[in-house]
Amino acid sequence: MDALRDALGAFDTQLYLAITTSRNAVTAAIATLLVFANAFGLMWWVFGLGAMRGRGLGRRGAWILLTVFLGTVDGWFTAEILKFVFRRVRPFLAIPGVAEPLIPGPQSYSFPSGDAALAFGAAVALASVLPRLRIPAVLLATAVALSRVGVGVHYPFDVVGGAALGVVSGVLAPRGVDIIRRQLRWRAFVVPHTHWDREWYERFEGYRARLVPMVAGLLDILERDPSFRSFTFDGQTIAIEDHLAVRPADRPRVEAQVALDRLFVGPWYVLADLLLVSGESLLRNFEEGLRVAATFGRAMRVAYVADPFGHPAQMPQVLRGFGYTSYVFARGVGDEGEELGSEFWWESPSGDRVLASHQVAHYANARPLVGPVDETPKVLRARVARVLPRILDRTAPYASGDALLFMVGDDHVEAYPRLPDAVEAIRAVAPRVDARIASLEEFIAALPAPRGAFAGEMVSGKYRPILRGVNSTRVWIKQENARCERLLIERCEPLDAFAGGSAREAIRGLWRTLLENHPHDSICGCSIDAVHDLDMAPRFTRVIEEGRQLVDALAVRLDGGADAVAWSALPWERDAVLDLDGVPTAVRCVALGTAPARRAPVRAPGSPEEGVIENETLRVEVGTDGSFHVVDRATGERSGPHNILLDEGDRGDEYTYSYAGPTVGSRGIAGQRATLVSGDRAAVTVELALPLPFSLREDRLARTAEAVACPIRAVVSLDAGAARIDVALHVDNRARDHRLRVLCGTGGRGVTHLAGAAFAWLERPNRVPRKPGWVEPPTETRALHDLVAVEREGNWFAVGVDGLREYAILHDGNTIAITLLRAVGWLSRSDLRERKGGAGPELETPSAQCPGEREYRYSVVPRSRSLAEAERRIREWLSPPWVGHGSGMARSFLDIGDSPLRLSSVRSAADGRVAVRMVNPGPEASSAVLRFASAATEAAVVDLREGDTGLGRTGLDVIRTAAPAEVVGGALAVRLEPYEIGTWLVRLA
Repeated sequence: MDALRDALGAFDTQLYLAITTSRNAVTAAIATLLVFANAFGLMWWVFGLGAMRGRGLGRRGAWILLTVFLGTVDGWFTAEILKFVFRRVRPFLAIPGVAEPLIPGPQSYSFPSGDAALAFGAAVALASVLPRLRIPAVLLATAVALSRVGVGVHYPFDVVGGAALGVVSGVLAPRGVDIIRRQLRWRAFVVPHTHWDREWYERFEGYRARLVPMVAGLLDILERDPSFRSFTFDGQTIAIEDHLAVRPADRPRVEAQVALDRLFVGPWYVLADLLLVSGESLLRNFEEGLRVAATFGRAMRVAYVADPFGHPAQMPQVLRGFGYTSYVFARGVGDEGEELGSEFWWESPSGDRVLASHQVAHYANARPLVGPVDETPKVLRARVARVLPRILDRTAPYASGDALLFMVGDDHVEAYPRLPDAVEAIRAVAPRVDARIASLEEFIAALPAPRGAFAGEMVSGKYRPILRGVNSTRVWIKQENARCERLLIERCEPLDAFAGGSAREAIRGLWRTLLENHPHDSICGCSIDAVHDLDMAPRFTRVIEEGRQLVDALAVRLDGGADAVAWSALPWERDAVLDLDGVPTAVRCVALGTAPARRAPVRAPGSPEEGVIENETLRVEVGTDGSFHVVDRATGERSGPHNILLDEGDRGDEYTYSYAGPTVGSRGIAGQRATLVSGDRAAVTVELALPLPFSLREDRLARTAEAVACPIRAVVSLDAGAARIDVALHVDNRARDHRLRVLCGTGGRGVTHLAGAAFAWLERPNRVPRKPGWVEPPTETRALHDLVAVEREGNWFAVGVDGLREYAILHDGNTIAITLLRAVGWLSRSDLRERKGGAGPELETPSAQCPGEREYRYSVVPRSRSLAEAERRIREWLSPPWVGHGSGMARSFLDIGDSPLRLSSVRSAADGRVAVRMVNPGPEASSAVLRFASAATEAAVVDLREGDTGLGRTGLDVIRTAAPAEVVGGALAVRLEPYEIGTWLVRLA
């Protein structure tokens, strides 16, 4: 042992000499500066005070300063005591002939280094409260420790020992703050609630069989126990409708409790996935929820969403448009949550703000307060005393003031009748905690104005998994939903608006049916097979069939006749190819209306050689493997390759993709190619067989060697006059456990790109940063609506999609990958490396393997001067005209011209007026002139309640509107600021 000690001492001495003799003027100056900056923890106090100022001078700021103080002082104090135990002499005193230190030599002992303990204690403590500073803080502490050797006052092992003490001190500092924090006075708002999935691992009827007795029992509790002050019903209203459909006699009981502010319902109709559905669907969901809640008395005045997997960037503007100024949510926050805390301003791209309250510990953070109904008062009190510190320690560090939100509930749970006893027990065991059963409205009213703000979408998974693998789970659901949304928004509502509004209730009924498919476990595709195949599919079918019948009837009312006409739903003139007597024919379409169904004077496309199609704008060269390149005939610019298929194994579940090799691609596979020019459309069809591993191996770590041929037919088409290339893929999926993507080359690289989202084009970074330590680290895949685009030398390359909701940007923007198919066999698994834990029950879901024939569509816009131009081309592809019968006269009901603004919706409103909503999805203010078939005589600007400020009977009067419109010569002139949504009620002559 002595020999080892001597050897280590000699090594330490030699290392000390090597460091001190190798210093130069620069390193000596740096070391000296660091030593003085670290003296008495000076620079760490500066950092702590700066962080405290950023969080405010309230409690959250104090926690930072207190944590840094404990981390600094505890480590230093311990080191100073241990010096008297080890009594090691300073190196400049112990080593003969050594150079004098660069600073006045300390007279205390050498081991361990108190300054190193101070620096590392402060750094680790600071990193615990500000994770983004973790790396720079530790690097700075390391530099400080080395500087103590560099100036000649410590051996290397001295600073190693001090650093170890500092790390321990820094780790323990937050625990010490927890103990101190528990001694303060707090107001605990105990909110009893339930999160009720309408369908998930059971079908709707199975859940309703449990819902009815749950609601009946809740009403009994509220009626007999006045101390059970309130209950929050999940932020949705459809569950109450479901209960009353079975027990209609309970309606007066529900109304009575709502009137007493003891039962809180709404404001949503269903708990939708907020990223997968369109912006207009979000508005219909909010509107219907408010309307239904008003039939019970009123809607809750807080926009509460229990469990959606992310939040769109424009949500604050949507909330403000309905009069709401607060938002309570659970998932979606990343590292910024450590600085923002649980309350902050959430800002949309338009600049609208709402007060957001993040449930850091999720909506079951105080569920441990619930125990057996028959437990004795003594056992109940002991249990509360045991769990309360954990609840406080999880919520109090993030609170901006003294108000804490204790959510007592969980998925599909009943009300806990002894909650008043548990609250009394809190007061007894923790007299400084003023606990009360309360509502979210009371909690929000008690919050101070936060200091921090967050802008943009919330789709991060630091605290809870964000589960965005659902973007590509059961893609057919997303495709059907997009088809239904376009039918209702672009055809049913506008035609009804201009036909007098007689179909308003019928359209509302179709919307209610479609909204039943929007709950997050439904639209996400993460339920059992029966939910999607037996319950959801018939709802989509009903909307499509009845919506089409309604469109036909409205079309006859608007323009009856026997002549063939082309109906267009888009509010601008265009040439479009549609089927006339079996021949693709280019027709000149008027803006949102009818035109004679006859060929327009355009130049037909051609095929100069096999596999090549072209029109006057583009030349498309299609290979035998289905990939193609595009040549802009005006500039000679070439883009591609496009339509390369890439297949990867997937060992994940319905929530999360998890890679399993090997990867298989379509490059180089020779298929059968055929070129056809028919009328005003030219197309190349390629048929090939993609050899894919049949499934995962039994160990689920990789794919089997056994392969199966999956037939694929790709149709690449080019219309007369079109500046885009349309692609239809027919896939016969015979493999399992895999993800199939299509790759398109952009021809350039960059830092950011733009993707379509609800009411906005969002700029996102091309590279996704790694986030170790998150519950679910970020992935390369993200959600999109309709398009994703990359700027290339002042022009835009864009890919449009029909109902596909997942993409990735690869190779720094050089490649856009669109997910076509994700085949998995489990609802949830708990063995995935991409997230911590399961996301639901481990149930097999064979239908989620998506076997059989599937159709996918996308479109490539190789070059556009602006993103608005690219989006118009994609909208023209997504919304083709249709052939009907009419008078044969051209008639436009609404024309917005070439404005970059987007028509979001037009529908009938009260008293014969028409509600028109326009959106500015980009960062520049823009204007538009709207011309109607009948002259506009007056226009009133309104918020998203479309003039019905009593919607939901909330009493909220914070009205957020765009600027008033001007009626000029029967037309409507409007202007929208960047990212603004504007709605006007227009009276037509």
